[in-house]
Amino acid sequence: MDDRSLRIAVLLSAHLIFLSAAALRILRGRRAHLLVADAPWWIQYYPPLVWLPFVVAYVQPLAIDLDQSIRFIGLGIALLSAAFGAWAMWSLGRSYGIRLDVFEGHLLKTDGPYALVRHPMYLGIVLFHLGASLALESPLLLAATALYVVPFTAVRIAAEERVLREAFGERYLRYAERVAALIPFGA
Repeated sequence: MDDRSLRIAVLLSAHLIFLSAAALRILRGRRAHLLVADAPWWIQYYPPLVWLPFVVAYVQPLAIDLDQSIRFIGLGIALLSAAFGAWAMWSLGRSYGIRLDVFEGHLLKTDGPYALVRHPMYLGIVLFHLGASLALESPLLLAATALYVVPFTAVRIAAEERVLREAFGERYLRYAERVAALIPFGA
């Protein structure tokens, strides 16, 4: 596989998440709010903002030479993590949303990918960026993942945890005791 094909494969992997988000937004339609989250706009719009480093690294490559096998491992990580994130989105169905708000009919999901971690979409996004860093041979994306994506994701998770505790109360607290936030089988 040549460099161009590998780059396109990474981009197509990301589209598993992008297209899932767009499709779910269309399918769920308009819903009545049950809880409007009190979080700054940049936390509310984490999903599109967290992808900025990937877009920059993809458009403006600053590559270092990595062995082809490392690049394929990176592509594998990117593809599997994008599929995992998309699975999490589709598992939410009508409960999926970009913002942290809770809507009429919103369900607390605890099965599927949500039985492994409480925030599987965020795990998929972080791992995608790591895999894409390797596949694209991008130290810029690797640094942005460590310095921007991971901290931004931690802030988003903290905000989402507050909303979920408020919306689902004791049910969410019991779920949080059983299932790790981001690292499967972690504390």
